[in-house]
Amino acid sequence: MNSSSRLSNYWVTCADGLETLLQEELQGLGIAQIERFPGRLIFKGTLEQAYRICMWSRLASRVLLPIHTHELERSHDARDVAEELYEGAISFDWSLIFAPQSTFAIRLHIERDIMVNSQFATLRVKDGVVDSFMEAVGRRPSIDTKQPEITLYVLAGKTEHTYCLDLSGDSLHKRGYRRYMTDAPIKENLAAAILQKAKLQQLNPDIILDPMCGSGTFIIESLMLLTDRAPGLVRRFGFNGWNGHNNELWMSIKAEAAERHQQAVTQPLPKFYAFDADWEAVKATKQNIIAAGFENLLDQIQIEERTLSDWPDFELGNKTAFIVTNPPYGERLGEKASNRALYLGLSALLQKHFPNQTAAVIAAAVEQADVMAFSDPQTMRLMNGKLPIYIRLGKIKPATVVKPFLETWQPLQFEPIEGAEDFANRLQKNMQTLKKWAVKDGVFCLRLYDADLPDFNLAIDLYGDRLHVQEYAPPKTIDPEKAKKRFNLGLAAIRAVTGLGRDAIFIKTRARQEGKNQYTKQSTASKRFIVQEGQAKILVNMTDYLDTGLFLDHRQIRLRIAKEARGKHFLNLYSYTSTASLHAALGGAASTTSVDLSNTYLNWSKENFVLNGLTVDHADEQHQFFASDCFEWLKEGHEQYDLIFIDPPTFSNSKKFHGTFDVQRDHLSLLKRAMNRLTTEGTLYFSNNYRGFEMDEEILAFFDVEEITSETIGPDFKRNQKIHRAWKISHPKN
Repeated sequence: MNSSSRLSNYWVTCADGLETLLQEELQGLGIAQIERFPGRLIFKGTLEQAYRICMWSRLASRVLLPIHTHELERSHDARDVAEELYEGAISFDWSLIFAPQSTFAIRLHIERDIMVNSQFATLRVKDGVVDSFMEAVGRRPSIDTKQPEITLYVLAGKTEHTYCLDLSGDSLHKRGYRRYMTDAPIKENLAAAILQKAKLQQLNPDIILDPMCGSGTFIIESLMLLTDRAPGLVRRFGFNGWNGHNNELWMSIKAEAAERHQQAVTQPLPKFYAFDADWEAVKATKQNIIAAGFENLLDQIQIEERTLSDWPDFELGNKTAFIVTNPPYGERLGEKASNRALYLGLSALLQKHFPNQTAAVIAAAVEQADVMAFSDPQTMRLMNGKLPIYIRLGKIKPATVVKPFLETWQPLQFEPIEGAEDFANRLQKNMQTLKKWAVKDGVFCLRLYDADLPDFNLAIDLYGDRLHVQEYAPPKTIDPEKAKKRFNLGLAAIRAVTGLGRDAIFIKTRARQEGKNQYTKQSTASKRFIVQEGQAKILVNMTDYLDTGLFLDHRQIRLRIAKEARGKHFLNLYSYTSTASLHAALGGAASTTSVDLSNTYLNWSKENFVLNGLTVDHADEQHQFFASDCFEWLKEGHEQYDLIFIDPPTFSNSKKFHGTFDVQRDHLSLLKRAMNRLTTEGTLYFSNNYRGFEMDEEILAFFDVEEITSETIGPDFKRNQKIHRAWKISHPKN
């Protein structure tokens, strides 16, 4: 019988979770009667079939030919596994498999629950192979762990040890094109599996986009699949040094693969887009595409440095698109919370640009994948090395047009609430008055009521379609039971007027806060929602802190900053959740720098940025965040800024900051330091909430100062003109 047609048992290994897809792939190569085990398929076939797997499998990790089995006789308790492995290795004549002048390496896999030092056991297998050679031919091969000519794969089991020849050599996921790496890349065979699961060839899209392309793996694997390029065409294999290797058969398979690729590459291809916020990733993608042999197709691939917030207009028309990406879910991004915000932002962008198109997105946790707005989603769980990953596939839901709550709200008919009639009427009147402005300017978050009536000392803020109700703590002279009853009447009236249910109304009591107490956590419920302000999507927390993460009274100055920031370097001191920085960034700022003493708020800030598709993952990036006391930060640096916003607290102290800050006492020093960092033609906006504040005469004497408070108070704060004061400060023009 010809050696190429002789039947042998072969093992084909794969990453956990790929077994079913791999079985389908092998069946497509004409292989039947496949047994499936976790991480491994076994079939009886020919050498030609084994070679074809090496050449064509996009999913397999290794192709193994079992050579020798060593059955165990000792009881489990008395086992010396390392010596068993040695005995099994020396009991076979390895000179039948490869020549003594060849180099070799051992890959040892140990079944679960077997206790043995893997490094020592591997050494004993090597000793057994070497001693076998010495007994058979009097010469021994050398070890080469980096580029061996022969790799022996050994499975240490509970009843037997199996010694295999690794026909693949290096893992089959190594196609040979990845010359340049980025952080946390996905393995090539996993990328191919995702493309296969998404049925890329059947989709036949006009556009393929990877918006966070890393080193370009998805783009290259798509090119290989669509040009019928065999993944094994240009790499070396572990069977070349094997005595049983049939070179003539292998060369015929290789020639056939080359011919198939040449024929397929002439067919029309989709337009490819490969974007990444990291310029190093953009360079790596282009270099890897060239290394993969697709240099002549570079005109078909648009490779650019772009953030998610900077996508071009794709103008789909009747075209179809496939979006596939491996977001920087851990190693490249950092905080777990920021990761979820990234997926929320990505989902919103996909809904806007690619409604009803197909997408596949990788996540490190299923909770991240769950935020993707896909219809009929499928989920795959795979292992990328030792890391579990989740792939969410599906059709992208079209974006729903969200209108301001007041646009759809109409005055409701309801039974009078005895004791709260005046309050209900005032709230309804306020909402009717604010409706025209909110609809015209697209305002989603605003104050509906601000202690208008003395008996209902509340602040009612609308965030999207939810209410944040703060009760100003009543004086101690008021009977607590009476105050509680009145507050409950107020809540009943709020629900009746707005039509919102209990689950959309969040209640807090606002007493006078001193020092650090104003920033302490009030709850751990963590009811967080996304709201819209101008171009920005902002995360608000309705439960955990006294404030929500978005100061509504500063809306107008944030929108002003958004209009003025284009091309400018922006500095935000006491940045809180950095919403002003976010507006500046979305307005086209050249850079933003946010400084706050609280890591909690800075992490929140980063979530706001990634939610809007802005990158925050590198220290030298366009948008930077510093956990520091603002005085110290100003003193230590020298960078100049074109636009500065400072909104300090009235008073604060902190364990991190030695001493206290008082805005009236300390604003002179603060503003002088900040003006030293302002460019000659720059603008500084200064605001604070201290009602008795007086600007220091020295500031008025040294700089051009204009109070702009009236311009920064929105219609919803018209009754409370002292909610804050604001100034525009610049260097004298002389």
